[in-house]
Amino acid sequence: MAEIPNLAGVATADLVDKIGGGNFQASYINWARTMQLLREHAPGWLPELAKRDDGSILWEAPVGVFLMIYFRHADGTCTPSVPQAIMDTRNAAVPTSKITARDITDTHRRGVCMAAALTFGLAYELWAKVALESGYPDAQPQTDEELRLALCQRAIELNEDSVQAIKEGIDAGDYVKAAEAWYELDQDTMRALWIAPSKGGPFTTKQREIMRSDEFTKHRATEEQQ
Repeated sequence: MAEIPNLAGVATADLVDKIGGGNFQASYINWARTMQLLREHAPGWLPELAKRDDGSILWEAPVGVFLMIYFRHADGTCTPSVPQAIMDTRNAAVPTSKITARDITDTHRRGVCMAAALTFGLAYELWAKVALESGYPDAQPQTDEELRLALCQRAIELNEDSVQAIKEGIDAGDYVKAAEAWYELDQDTMRALWIAPSKGGPFTTKQREIMRSDEFTKHRATEEQQ
């Protein structure tokens, strides 16, 4: 039976990225980097998803669903499963009827990182807000503009289908479809996406003008009345 390794102290400050700004700023290590650290310092351990009796990987909760993530060693040793809820950008549970394949894959990547911290102590320092060791001076902090762009790019990644529906609806003149996709987003996501295209925003200047128009915004009232 393989021994569960202690990977506390393995993650270093140079691997950390930041997203957001002010009270919404968060530090994280990219999931691919986390898996590489696991391969280097805990060879033979790989993440797996626990399945229900019916074979599904989605475990139901009163609101939404969650994944159960564990690690299996090449010799068959398994760690206890750790739950990870499928959440939106506000960390609220996504209603089951609105969960997409993208939500599941994004949650799997985030959940593996969380489970690695809980099981092996890998990058636990980020969760506990403990300073990471670094062999060289910390990099200069990002500018507000860089942080806004990082937040925007993350919002695009998490809402790829909605962004595409908005753009396609506007370009096709189908403002009902576009407005429905836009107003389903939460306010924080809207703000993250609403940066000028010259600064990395997903919408062109023309698309943004249409989204400000009465022809577009009137559909918000329609949606709220239904």
